[in-house]
Amino acid sequence: MKAKEKDLREIGEFGLINRIRKWITSSDPALVQGIGDDVAVIKMGAKALLVTTDILIEGIHFDRSWLDPYQLGRKSLAVNLSDIASMGGIPKYFLISIGLPKNLPLSFISSFYLGLKKEAKQFRVELIGGDTSLSQKIVINICLLGEGRKKDLLFRKGARVGDDLFVSGTLGDAALGLKILQEKGKIIGAEGLIKKHLSPCPRVELGQTIAKHHWATAMIDVSDGLLIDTSHLLQESGVGAQVWENRIPLSRLYRKWVHPFLKDFFQLALSGGEDYELLFTAPSEMRERIPYLSRSLKIPITHIGEILPKKEGLHIIREDGKNYSPSRLGFEHFK
Repeated sequence: MKAKEKDLREIGEFGLINRIRKWITSSDPALVQGIGDDVAVIKMGAKALLVTTDILIEGIHFDRSWLDPYQLGRKSLAVNLSDIASMGGIPKYFLISIGLPKNLPLSFISSFYLGLKKEAKQFRVELIGGDTSLSQKIVINICLLGEGRKKDLLFRKGARVGDDLFVSGTLGDAALGLKILQEKGKIIGAEGLIKKHLSPCPRVELGQTIAKHHWATAMIDVSDGLLIDTSHLLQESGVGAQVWENRIPLSRLYRKWVHPFLKDFFQLALSGGEDYELLFTAPSEMRERIPYLSRSLKIPITHIGEILPKKEGLHIIREDGKNYSPSRLGFEHFK
């Protein structure tokens, strides 16, 4: 009897990526970093070319009933900017390929590009080309190019046993904002949470400052969720980690609104996505410098954990001192 063939539901998004990584390898000496990080890095003399891409699909990544075209334009570029920020790079140019339904009002497209232009102007990046196509639903794919000095760039690999684990901003706001939109719509008082989901702010300046001063050993942006993105960093670095649950930075709005929507207080802070904060590791001797960095850029940065030997895996320490290994890290496409 023929064995049942595996499908994408069994292996999930990251299982697929790992297989692609095995199927397609590169021996080009100019390729500093390929599959395995959010950004590909190509050596170009003293500098490095940075390349990243993200796709947004209507009905999967956004819903037109609550995300207006201007916000969609800004967010489409912001999620790519966050990838460049996670390496400490400088974003420079982007291309956009967009699939559109033929009955979409021209005013929608105009507003979308106004938002795209606003985000591009804020972060000093230029649109240099792209492609358009007919599509049943809106599909947006941006390819963002950047640059950086190879010796300054940060990768997912590089974390060492004994390093501290830090994260910028607060966690769970965007995921809670999305949950509120899905279940109740735009309710009064929760606008700050909803804004975090609809209009993320990529930490470009923070990433560049950390990289320039060599204050971190590894870095990643929190786009899929704290646990999943921590696990990516640990996998590439070949280490384990512990995270203190009571140190996870939570906003006042998150604390106020989480209980009506979830029984598990920390669930969205641990596994909710789209925070677009920076998660990084740093040697313990940098512990006194990080608060200075936080104050100078007016961005909260919290020490949430510690890097351990690989055999320890990833575990969470509760307030009562008990620890557990999470069985589910967060959302994963196809599963």
